[in-house]
Amino acid sequence: MSSVNWYRFIGAPPGTYAGDATADCHGELPVRGPLLPNSRMIPVPAVFEAWFQRKPGFERATVGAIAPVDGGASNITCRVELGGVESPAVCLRVQRERGIFEPYDVIREGEVLRALWGGAVPVPRLIASEPDPGPLGAPFIVMDWIDAPHMGVAPDADFGAYTAAVAAIHQLDWRGMGLDFLGVPESPRASLAGELDAVAWRMRGFGCAGDPVLEPALARLRAAIPEDGSLALCQGDINVFNYLFRGGQVVGVVDWEQARISDPRSDVGQLVALSHLKGAPFGPADQQNFVRAYGTASGTRLGGMEFFRAFWLFQLGVIYHGWKSFNESDPWYAWDRLVGLLEASLAELS
Repeated sequence: MSSVNWYRFIGAPPGTYAGDATADCHGELPVRGPLLPNSRMIPVPAVFEAWFQRKPGFERATVGAIAPVDGGASNITCRVELGGVESPAVCLRVQRERGIFEPYDVIREGEVLRALWGGAVPVPRLIASEPDPGPLGAPFIVMDWIDAPHMGVAPDADFGAYTAAVAAIHQLDWRGMGLDFLGVPESPRASLAGELDAVAWRMRGFGCAGDPVLEPALARLRAAIPEDGSLALCQGDINVFNYLFRGGQVVGVVDWEQARISDPRSDVGQLVALSHLKGAPFGPADQQNFVRAYGTASGTRLGGMEFFRAFWLFQLGVIYHGWKSFNESDPWYAWDRLVGLLEASLAELS
C-alpha cells in the first residue's frame, strides 16, 4: 500500500465510495448499480426553481429549460435558462455515482472553484453548493454560465493561449489559496503512487482487473515511478474541451473534479498521450510538441516525460473499459492502437 491516501485527493474520506457505499481502494468493491443515463439525471425545472429561489439574489428567478451540454460518463453539466433576474443562465453540475473518473465529489469541485475565483486562472464563479441529495437526487453545484465555446470548436482557439493557461495552473500558490484541503502528499513520488492506486481501484469496477495488457502495465509503472519532480496544483484533466475561448484567449477553465496536488508532468502527459491517439507521431517523450511548448510557456524545461506518457496511455486503457461499461458505444480511440502505443511507451521506461 502506498504512503499516500488517494481518497484525500478525490474528495472521499478513507473507506467510502460515492457517498454512502463502503469501500477501500485496497479492499472489496461496494455493490453498485448501473450508470444512469444523462437524461435521467436532468432535474425537473420546477423542482430546481423551488430550491434556487431560496438563494440570495435569486428569489425572483424563474427556471425555464434545463439541458445537458455534453454527454460522456462524468458529472452532468447543464445550462439552466433563467428569467426574472439579470443572469440569462447558470450552470448546474450534478454529481454522478459512477463514471470513468469515479468516485466523484462535486462539492469538493465547487470548493476548488471557490478558491480559484478571481485569480490568475479564469474559472466560473461558484453561486451555491448543495451536498444534500434530497432536492435533486444527488449533490450538485451551481455556477455562473460562461458563454464561450470550448477549444475543440472555438473558431479563435489558440494553442499558445491554451498552453499558457495550463502552465498558469501549475504556477499558482496553492497553499496561499487554501487548496491544501485537497490533500498534500509527502512527495511527488507519493502523489504518483496514489494516482496509480486510484486507477488500479477503478480497474475492478470496470471489469478489467487482470487484463493481460493492463495488469502487467500497472506493475511496470509501479516499478518505474520517478523519484524526482515537484508538487503543484494539477487540474487532472487538461482535455481541450475544458478550456473555453473568446477573442483568442482562455476565458474559462472548467471541470475540476480530478484536481489534486501532484507532479505537473502528470497533467502534461495526458495531452501527449491523447495527441498520439489522434495521430501525432510517436517519438521521444521530452520532444513532443506540447512538452516543448509547455516548457516555453512555463519557463521550465520538462524531462522524464516517458513515465507520464506511459501512465496516461495506461489510464486511457482503463478508461476504455469504463467507457464501454457506461455507454452504448465504444470510445473514440481504437483499442489496438492504444495497446501498440502503450507497449511502445512502457518499453522506454528504465
